[in-house]
Amino acid sequence: MLKTKIRCCYVLILTLLFTQPVFGAFNDIGVGARPLGLGGAFVALADDSNAANYNAAGLAYVNNIHLGATYAQRFSGLVNYSIIAAVLPVGRIGTIGADVGFLSEDSGIYNEQTFRFSYARTVIKQIGIGVNLKYFSTSYDEANESVKENPYFAQTSSSTFSFDIGLMAKPIDDLHIGISAENLVPADISISEAETDTIPQNIRAGIVYRLESIAEMSAQGEAISNVLKNTLAIVELNARDGVVTTRGGVEIWINNAIAVRGGFGMISDDNSVTTVNLGGSAKVPIGGTALQLDYGFQLLTGDLQNNTTQRFSINLLF
Repeated sequence: MLKTKIRCCYVLILTLLFTQPVFGAFNDIGVGARPLGLGGAFVALADDSNAANYNAAGLAYVNNIHLGATYAQRFSGLVNYSIIAAVLPVGRIGTIGADVGFLSEDSGIYNEQTFRFSYARTVIKQIGIGVNLKYFSTSYDEANESVKENPYFAQTSSSTFSFDIGLMAKPIDDLHIGISAENLVPADISISEAETDTIPQNIRAGIVYRLESIAEMSAQGEAISNVLKNTLAIVELNARDGVVTTRGGVEIWINNAIAVRGGFGMISDDNSVTTVNLGGSAKVPIGGTALQLDYGFQLLTGDLQNNTTQRFSINLLF
């Protein structure tokens, strides 16, 4: 019993460290197994059910209905996150999307919920814009002794709204540029009168380049040309609360059914955290529908050495 209480207090301390980039409430942990395999770099790609979480403008170029679900574990199962998302193109009107995400730690003391409603459309063929309206909700188990007896808590739940704006530019077919500004309205999730806790603004900017044009010029043989035709490289910079993260990755579709990914991440602050990322996909046609299974793995090094994250995603394309 004592061991359980100590562990609960430990989890509570972690969740109260809102200013830390690793354990912060509503931290930018990302969603989707496919983006994780790319090092978290997705703002300039954003072309599936994960799009709105990285760049709402990417929805403007999604031509099929997408239904997706992701389950993720962090810190050896201490933190769990799941999300369900849907994308619906509606012709000339544009594209709409919605998702709901739930984060919890395994003792059940702390929970987060995020609801997102998205809209995007193209301004001209080469430029798309998108917006997200977001609702944040956080709660602590008020019956838990670690919460009930802690004077820090003026309340045990909080909720607020904010919104994002995204831009996607495609100056040429193989080059995409993505920019996203998140949490533009200050989102206060304070549960204490002693301090104000605001979800930081988050700025993403990145480029993705598909190697198809290089494949057409390649003289290295048909096999290499076929690989290059289905390969993309992506790089992204992410600024949040004074912390800059560099991310990048490569995705290769070996054929129409199998993909492999690799990526990296580097956080430029006192935590000295880097990540190594791997992932893959398997796509199975089912009548007029495609079922895509994604897996992503992340290993953290530096001050958080040997901490791992795994994500599993299912996507249906209609």
